[in-house]
Amino acid sequence: MCWNPRVRRWLDQLRDVSYNIDNVLDKWNTEILTSEIQKQNAPASKKWVCFPLPSSCFCLSQPKKVCILHKVAHEIKKLNKKLERIDKEKRYYSLETTKVVPNKRRETTSLVDVSEVYGRDADKDYLISKLLCDSSGHGGKVPVIIPIVGMGGIGKTTLAQFAFNDDKVKANFDERVWVCVSEPFDEIGIAKAILQELKESFQDLNTLQALLQRIRESIEGKKFLLVLDDVWTEDRQVWEQFIQPFRSGAAGSKILITTRKHKVATMMDIPTPLIINLELLSEEHCWSIFSQLAFFERNDEDRQQLEEIGWKIANKCKGLPLQAKTLGGLMRFKETKRDWEDVLSDQIWESHDEKINHFAPFFLSYYDLPPLEKRCFSYCSVFPKDYRFRRDELIEMWMSQGYLSSDENPENRGENCFKNLITQSFFQDFEKDEDGSIVGCKMHDILHDLAQFLTKNECSTMKVDEENTQPHIVEKVRHLTLLFTADRVEFPTSMLKEGNLHSLFIFDSNSSASALRLPHQASGPLRYLRTLNMRECGISWLPGQLIGQLRHLRYLDLSGTGLKELPDEVCDLCNLQTLRLQRCYHLGRLPEGMGRLVNLRHLHISDCYKLKGLPKGIGRLTQLRTLDRVVIPENNHEEYISMGDLEKMNHLQLESTSHINGCGNLRSLSEAEKLTGLMKRGNQVRLGLEFHWFARFYDGMVNNDFEILEALQSRPSLKSLEIQYYGGASLSPKWMTSLHNLTRLQFQNCEFFDTFPPLGRLPSLEELEIDGNRELRRIGGEVMGITTTTSSTSSRISSSDDDIDVANGGGGAHHFISFPKLKRLSFLGMWRWEEWEGCESATNMPCLHSLTIFECNCLKSLPEFLKETPLQHLDVDESRFLSESFRRSGKKWAHISHVPTIKIEDNYEKRDGNSIEYAF
Repeated sequence: MCWNPRVRRWLDQLRDVSYNIDNVLDKWNTEILTSEIQKQNAPASKKWVCFPLPSSCFCLSQPKKVCILHKVAHEIKKLNKKLERIDKEKRYYSLETTKVVPNKRRETTSLVDVSEVYGRDADKDYLISKLLCDSSGHGGKVPVIIPIVGMGGIGKTTLAQFAFNDDKVKANFDERVWVCVSEPFDEIGIAKAILQELKESFQDLNTLQALLQRIRESIEGKKFLLVLDDVWTEDRQVWEQFIQPFRSGAAGSKILITTRKHKVATMMDIPTPLIINLELLSEEHCWSIFSQLAFFERNDEDRQQLEEIGWKIANKCKGLPLQAKTLGGLMRFKETKRDWEDVLSDQIWESHDEKINHFAPFFLSYYDLPPLEKRCFSYCSVFPKDYRFRRDELIEMWMSQGYLSSDENPENRGENCFKNLITQSFFQDFEKDEDGSIVGCKMHDILHDLAQFLTKNECSTMKVDEENTQPHIVEKVRHLTLLFTADRVEFPTSMLKEGNLHSLFIFDSNSSASALRLPHQASGPLRYLRTLNMRECGISWLPGQLIGQLRHLRYLDLSGTGLKELPDEVCDLCNLQTLRLQRCYHLGRLPEGMGRLVNLRHLHISDCYKLKGLPKGIGRLTQLRTLDRVVIPENNHEEYISMGDLEKMNHLQLESTSHINGCGNLRSLSEAEKLTGLMKRGNQVRLGLEFHWFARFYDGMVNNDFEILEALQSRPSLKSLEIQYYGGASLSPKWMTSLHNLTRLQFQNCEFFDTFPPLGRLPSLEELEIDGNRELRRIGGEVMGITTTTSSTSSRISSSDDDIDVANGGGGAHHFISFPKLKRLSFLGMWRWEEWEGCESATNMPCLHSLTIFECNCLKSLPEFLKETPLQHLDVDESRFLSESFRRSGKKWAHISHVPTIKIEDNYEKRDGNSIEYAF
């Protein structure tokens, strides 16, 4: 990073020319690619005309292409002149060429997750005590507001997270909600985020008043904890309007806010004793954070040699834990004592520029990154603050910008870049999948500020409402983020004057169908667009003429929109690499011409429930790598792709989370075997199998469903399995008990089965849900993994010693443990279920934590073994016989008397210290 204004202007000119060169070359390549595609489709499109001449055929569009290529040549000539002028100016600035040497250990190191809160014991205890106490000491106000105030990077959010997740705090509130606020204070967006956390619907609500009323109804009479992270607004009127519905909560409700500005707490009229002012950490605590990262995987000899210098570097943190974490991540990859001394003596520590001084530790870490990782980090400035990145989405966006080059597998390169940015502490708040891999994260506000500082002439964010657009776009912006806050606004085409955009992100806090009116044509600034993200922006129609002109587009995200169809012009996007349509619930079809998307690598269509098949042309997409939803059509419609076509796509892999729809439409076991082969490609950990659409309304069972299910043998590494609308009488495929890594299993609307597999043998299963069945009458030993002999009342194990050993986690066959790790168990809509038995010869469900029974009206009692489980929550609803048995029978009550929280329908009653809910 250069601070000389003249050099910065020279670098800006060079950057602009490089963008223009990229645009010109991409235009050339796109014309060549378009021509090749037209030749391949010439017979169908009838674009080629033949005459009795020596050159018998020519393309009618040839004159147009000659004109375009002539323009390209002219633009290249102009750019060469600009480069010559910029090269001549270089000699005035004494610039030197340096060689970038990448860190050798970077891609092979493990993640260090610094999750412990250092130096905040007193603050933690004080905060938790305030959250647990009643409100009588504060004038009886509801809710009590507790602010955590401190400078950026001091640990406000970390402290709030620690309290939010404390077990005693969890038990103290009926509802807990965490929402990131930041700037601007978008009341509508925040209200919707709160309702989403409360699991309340808001799709029909578009005004702030309606949203606040829904919040009031949702929390009325409930004791809640609301965390508003990173509040900036000092507008008392806005705050008072927003806080009003929360006054309907029960006594003891709390609102915890974090803010950098003491004026925010003053505006809220918070009593001084409730304000938690975070102080800087001591040198010792900064050292603890720094050293945990800096000396990770180092031997004692290295530590002894570097410790003295390390203390001096740690003192540069100035008491801020974020800086300690960042510097520790930097020094972790500095091999020698000389490297450590160079960091300590860097001139950046002596800068008198307040901005540079503020960012000093982060600049050092940024400088240490290879060029690729610098670009990928800086690109994250296009997202709003507190945005949760998804790993795969971010990698696909980097790829769309050309950062990951044209390697055969740029996705792998992007994943390494993502991991390296994590190990250098550029990301935080990790979200992990079942394998422990990081699939999502956030960027700290200060690091987001750094990314914006680095890209201030390249990236811009605009707030758009009915009255104005602020700030106005800078002339040469390449990556633009639009924040729409009004109910109905026009796309601000007139604001996009000069800059040829490469990225456009549209965030709409209203998400209403009419919130955004798109232009019908691609204006000049949009013609070189590479990345277009319109996720959940509320549109229900996409102008075909507009989208068809974005021929340089690589990444298109329309997830969560109200689109009913995708315009055919999408198929003209010959450069498109990623198409995201997840949660487009109204989307009825994909365009037939998708075979022209020759560069498509990632197709995401999960939760597009109305799709009845995938276009035949998808079989021609040789570059397609990932697919998260396979739709098997009814009656073998020729317009849709077949299993044979999918099998031939050698590069295709189902995503780690995949859904197979229409399994019942498979015509033969050979087709099922082909699907099994496809399912085993890639690293699949979550799988959904849907057999029929709306099978609940079928008159009877489907005879061949079991044969198909038996043939669909999934990967042994599977962690989650969901089977829906299955019409067979048996649900016991041989392969199911071999899923030793399975943690979650759900049967939904499998109406007709009356035979269970021995699920109790699954050694890793933590969650089991059975939702919708009209035939099953009894659950007994066979489900628990045990069968009962006819000659004895005792039960025996009906499996080999190896199976028993697996079910016991390798502990031997002396005593069988059924469902050894099951924590959550749900039975819903079991219409004829009457009996549930365990077995005395085994330990049943030793880890069971919660049990839900809903709409099981024939079930009369619960098994005795429940009293031996550590059950904490029992929820019984719309199960008349069972509810009455607990109300009237003391004997049956003894089975659950140890459960702390019991909910039976709607009214609360206390009995033996347990919280019980009745409604009769």
